[in-house]
Amino acid sequence: MFPKKHWKMTEKTQPPNTGEATTLIRNRDFVRLWLSQTLSAIGSRVSYLAYPLLILAISGSTAAAGAVAGTAALVEIAVRIPAGVLLDRFDRRKLMLWTEAARVAAMITALTAAALNWISVPLVFAVAAVDAGGSALFESAERTVLRHIVAQGQIPVAIARNEARTFTAELLGPALGGALFGLARALPFLFNTVAYATSFFAVLAIRRSFRGNRPEQHEGITKAFAAGFEFIWRQPFLRAVAMVEPLLNMAFSGTLFVIIVVLHDADIPAYGIGVAMAVMAVGGILGAVASPWLQRLLSPRLRIVLLAWTSALMAATCVVLPSGYWVVAPMPILVFFAPCTTATVLGHQTAITPDHLHGRVVAALRLFMTGMNPIAPLAAGVLLEHLRSPAVFAIFASVFVLASVIVTFSKGIREMGEHARLEPIAMGN
Repeated sequence: MFPKKHWKMTEKTQPPNTGEATTLIRNRDFVRLWLSQTLSAIGSRVSYLAYPLLILAISGSTAAAGAVAGTAALVEIAVRIPAGVLLDRFDRRKLMLWTEAARVAAMITALTAAALNWISVPLVFAVAAVDAGGSALFESAERTVLRHIVAQGQIPVAIARNEARTFTAELLGPALGGALFGLARALPFLFNTVAYATSFFAVLAIRRSFRGNRPEQHEGITKAFAAGFEFIWRQPFLRAVAMVEPLLNMAFSGTLFVIIVVLHDADIPAYGIGVAMAVMAVGGILGAVASPWLQRLLSPRLRIVLLAWTSALMAATCVVLPSGYWVVAPMPILVFFAPCTTATVLGHQTAITPDHLHGRVVAALRLFMTGMNPIAPLAAGVLLEHLRSPAVFAIFASVFVLASVIVTFSKGIREMGEHARLEPIAMGN
């Protein structure tokens, strides 16, 4: 277990928040931040499809195409480990700017090589690694600076708006990447150069500080990073989320992979699979639009329980649906409650986390939430070699059910309560 320390409530350690009490749409800095992350996220999704397609075009190796996607995923996870410490020790705005500058340089390199036909497999791997690492750092930074941009009471709504952005990227990115690559190999990298450069200038236009009053930190990197895990472990709600979110995310990733295989086996063309994924993303966008209403109507605990059991029911529905486009039908409903639930979790985490720990807590929580994601496609692929797709759907539906039972009876989630007080927490002496 983590070493014992004391955490106490105090009114004197309000997290730094310079956001004005104005509507989000009129908060220019929030709009700039939202725009920068939207462009960054769309660029990442364009790259996600462009890298494997480029590897296949220059080498014909499906193994290498899979490896570049796997490499990007591993780099993204690995970068989150030091990212939290970096974000708590250095100027977050400058880190965001340097990150986008590095990604612009990587995209220009890939654009030039593709245009001059100098592209190679090692170069694609290198560019993909820089892009994925930058995406992880930029996303983590964006989540830690939100409290400096908007008023504390607006944070859940702002996070829900950001979730709409995420699903918008999922909707537009792959289709745009495929279309651009079909016209010319260099076009996805030209688009990303413009997107990341625009993101850079959007962040540059934000003049307010992203740093609060932080104590000097002398501990080593390992101890500093462990502080994020320790903080999560000391909070019953966050500890419960860290236990159940990996199951929910793994089950979702596995179910999605099985759907893609089912569509492929039904001889549905690539653009048809892209349309199917876009339909799923629409459910998330609608959920983000409805999030403020759901937050007023449902208690925090009920939002999380509803997401878990709805996901289990929708995944179970896939078991009995015929092959083809039908298996996509439950997915918009499955993801509908995700933005509201994410806003609940991250809004609470933001409210209770002291600013000098925020980067590490965000990084640690993200590692918990996504750490099992790379396992899901591998497990689904192995299972599909030995079982029919309905049986594999049933296995992932069972994981959803297990997570739902844990959520329903979790003391940490139950005690969050309908009127949970989102008070700041600081480390005692």
